[in-house]
Amino acid sequence: MNAAKSIGRLGLTVIVVVIVIAILSGSFYTVNEGEFVYVTQFGKIQAIELDAGLKVKMPFIQDVNRLTNKQMIYNINPSEVLTADKKAMIVDSYSIWAIEDVTTFIRTVGNITEMQKRIDASTYSVIKNVMGSLNQNQIIADEEAGRTSLNKQITEQVAAQLKGYGVHIQTVEIKRFDLPSDNEAAVYDRMISERSQMAATFKAEGELEAAKIRNETDKEIEIVIGEAKAQAQRLIGEGEEEYMAILKTLYNDPAKADFYVFVRELDATRKALTGDKTLILSQDSPLVRILNNQ
Repeated sequence: MNAAKSIGRLGLTVIVVVIVIAILSGSFYTVNEGEFVYVTQFGKIQAIELDAGLKVKMPFIQDVNRLTNKQMIYNINPSEVLTADKKAMIVDSYSIWAIEDVTTFIRTVGNITEMQKRIDASTYSVIKNVMGSLNQNQIIADEEAGRTSLNKQITEQVAAQLKGYGVHIQTVEIKRFDLPSDNEAAVYDRMISERSQMAATFKAEGELEAAKIRNETDKEIEIVIGEAKAQAQRLIGEGEEEYMAILKTLYNDPAKADFYVFVRELDATRKALTGDKTLILSQDSPLVRILNNQ
């Protein structure tokens, strides 16, 4: 009888211990780094924990819910929009966002999946309006600076629309623009044609400029050659004038004149005797006297 009572008391003790452990285990929870935790009771928020550590709640009655406080990347579904010139384009984009106000986020959205749907709808609406103000060729030919400005404009508008949900939209970036398959080839052909026309224009302008440079160069060359010829003629004239002055001086002096004639005769003789030739001289020629040692 005593043994049965002892066993009964032991079993009761075990049950009590199990219940106590269950109560204790259900009374504590942890908040990890990089997450928000909010405690609900019958669906209503009772507490929001933002700091990491060990926390206490009412067991069995209160539930622990967790949300990340890290930045999240959401790839927005590609969407087709019309440009200002009524051309269709497919826009592929993504968003970087984070929960900023936990209470507002829980009361307005409740979960991340639903928030992603709101981001998707808002981004499509903003991109449609922004793209609708630009022509297709402006978008396709847009440079990096223009693309950055476009992304900034879209981000600001999306952030303003979604601020009431307790989130912070850090950025909305357009990854790429695509053309629908039915007009992609036509757009590329038009772009090639436009670039070909631009190239032809640049080539024609270059050839015209080259022709101007060649004409200017030829004109300068002719001027230089003309001046050089004129200078050469002046030098020849001056030389001939000096030559005539020397001859005049020589012929004014009989001795010098005779010597000059003699030198010219020697020179003429030298040229005449080149090759197999016969030279006929008069007996009174100075050359005859020289050759005869007279």
